[in-house]
Amino acid sequence: MKKVRKYLVGLLVIVFALTLSLPMVSLAAEGEPQPVQKGMIYNKPGVVFISSYYTVDLVIQSAADYPELSGATYEVTTGGMGSGFVVNPNGYILTNGHVVKQTEDMLAYNSLAYAAELIVQDIVYVEYQNEFGYPPSQAEIDQMYPLVLQELGGIEAVAELFYQGWRAGEIKMTSTTQDIYVQQGIFVSGEKIAQDQGMKAELKDVDYEGFSDEGEALGKDIALIKVNQTNMPTVLLGDSEDVQIGDSVNVIGYPAVATFESFLDEESQLEPSMTSGIISAEKTMKDGTSVLQTDAAVTHGNSGGPAFIDSGEVIGIASLVAIDPTTGIQKEGFSYLRPINIAKEFLTENGVVNELGETDKHYREGLDDYWNRHYTSAIEEFETTLRLYPGLIDANDYIQKSQEGISKGEEVSETGSLLGWGIGIVLVLGLGFVFLVVIIIIIVVVRKKKKSPPTQTPPPAA
Repeated sequence: MKKVRKYLVGLLVIVFALTLSLPMVSLAAEGEPQPVQKGMIYNKPGVVFISSYYTVDLVIQSAADYPELSGATYEVTTGGMGSGFVVNPNGYILTNGHVVKQTEDMLAYNSLAYAAELIVQDIVYVEYQNEFGYPPSQAEIDQMYPLVLQELGGIEAVAELFYQGWRAGEIKMTSTTQDIYVQQGIFVSGEKIAQDQGMKAELKDVDYEGFSDEGEALGKDIALIKVNQTNMPTVLLGDSEDVQIGDSVNVIGYPAVATFESFLDEESQLEPSMTSGIISAEKTMKDGTSVLQTDAAVTHGNSGGPAFIDSGEVIGIASLVAIDPTTGIQKEGFSYLRPINIAKEFLTENGVVNELGETDKHYREGLDDYWNRHYTSAIEEFETTLRLYPGLIDANDYIQKSQEGISKGEEVSETGSLLGWGIGIVLVLGLGFVFLVVIIIIIVVVRKKKKSPPTQTPPPAA
């Protein structure tokens, strides 16, 4: 029996060694992202940068102290920026209401704040002419301007003074127009967004009426805009009712502090940023609506951006941050998401269906091929992606990386991989069959030995 056991152990060692030496091909290429990372890479092209501009004419109706300024008109452009995400490949985009809409009060204040410097300079001009009897030069205006501004209490005090004048009817806003732009990819200007580089958007619907004195958004604070595009990369919406406290969450968007830093190359300024955290709590607003609290970093510019769970579905919209009422400084680690189910109801009301499109299909297949080192197939998928939607510039990067992989000889043939697996499976099954046969033979031999009659010892001689 000891010989049998020794032979069996030796056979097991041989079979195990042969199994380890089989030419198996890994299903996952080296360096393939984790599932959460893959979800973010899939979804990033569906996140967009949004800018909203208002152009207004401010007309001074009456100025008791400066009648010379009555009828003066100042054209002002003001606006803001935020994030959004594509929910349907035909150009439908969700964002916060406050990203694309200013109430009349807010628009008046912001416009007057922009125009304050021009109005004060005109006041300086009138004062100088009244005092000295002749118009001042621009150099003289520039010299006197800061002194007058200081006397009036600073630019914020002046803006507030003009705002009160607007409320009293002394200043009117006329000829108000709004332009909304959506951008993806490369940022090409300096301080402001190059409008001709963006896609003009139409405001389809908005549920937002400004902020209360306590800072609470009035309305659902959600908006639907549309650009004239087809085959846009899209994200899928999840179910915010399924979200649990402690769930991981990832926010993608364009926070101003990470977008417009002077030390960043302009070509990287429209690269969205991702921040991660957890769902910290579910809270209720004063109007009865719920919000999801998170410690994921969210700040100005993130507004309207999507918050994803690990599966890659959107469960919330970055909307609110906590502000210290005494300093006006943001409290880090306390931000709030609008549950995505509110947005889903909003889409239903507007007849918009959330779905992926052909661009997503080919782009995601291209990514899967790339991660598995099937570079030739990946290039074909990415080229199809660009034919469907040239604006998905990340596809160009992956084409270049795939070509580099081919040139380095790192490509894994899809046919070769399947063949390698086939040969491996056949060898394993074959060795397993041989092993099984040997075991059966050993068992049979052992049983035969057990059944053999014992050797008879002849009786001793008489």
